[in-house]
Amino acid sequence: MPPTTSIPRFLLPQRGLIWTKSSATLQTIRYASGGAGKAKPAKKASKQIVLEKPAKFNPPSHPAKKWKEPRQYPGPKLSEEEAASLKHKQYPNMMPPKGTFMHWFVNNKSIHLYITLGTLTTLAFTVWFTTFQRNSPFADMLPAGSQFFLHPIAYTRTFFEVLKLTSDYQTQETIERRKARVEDVSKRDAYRKAHGLDKQQGFGGWTAKSDDEMLGSGMRIGDGKKAEVDDASPVVAEEDVQQQQPEKRERRPVKKWFGIW
Repeated sequence: MPPTTSIPRFLLPQRGLIWTKSSATLQTIRYASGGAGKAKPAKKASKQIVLEKPAKFNPPSHPAKKWKEPRQYPGPKLSEEEAASLKHKQYPNMMPPKGTFMHWFVNNKSIHLYITLGTLTTLAFTVWFTTFQRNSPFADMLPAGSQFFLHPIAYTRTFFEVLKLTSDYQTQETIERRKARVEDVSKRDAYRKAHGLDKQQGFGGWTAKSDDEMLGSGMRIGDGKKAEVDDASPVVAEEDVQQQQPEKRERRPVKKWFGIW
């Protein structure tokens, strides 16, 4: 039989298994109330609204503050004559006003075009004329520069005559230079053929084919063999060299201007 004496609560431990049983035996008591019970709606958690990030910057349609024109404090109203005079008034460090000669000169494109082209043409002619005087072998035949203003027609006629002489001289000089180069090449070719260097060198000569290959399969006069000659005879060797040399055709001299075209 369990003891009837009770132990004071303050002597018992505050926590332990002995209190679990007693807490389970507690009963919930519901007290009656005069009014019908209404369920209180649960408070929604306040969330901050986050806007979607735009694809580009969209400025507002209206500024934050209405724009106002700055206040102006004009003087008395100008008359029509005074307002018209302001358009033709010259201000310092400003463009010339309309209706003046300087305004027409500054804003006219044709005037600037003529000035630019005239300056470039004058410079080009001056450079060409000084070069012509320095390089022409007939420059001493040119009259003095002062004669151009005294006798312009005679000066121009003399100048074109000297120009024609210089052009003919340069053309003849170019022809002689080309002729010398052709003769030099012909002499080298004859020397190679006379000493048999064209056959030994192969591709070193003017062509890789022999004379028979160059002639092709056409009909040959005689037996097609070279005549046997005495190498000791100087006359025969000279004739052989003359036969081996290619025939030279005199080229008609082409008249060229300034030695170029």
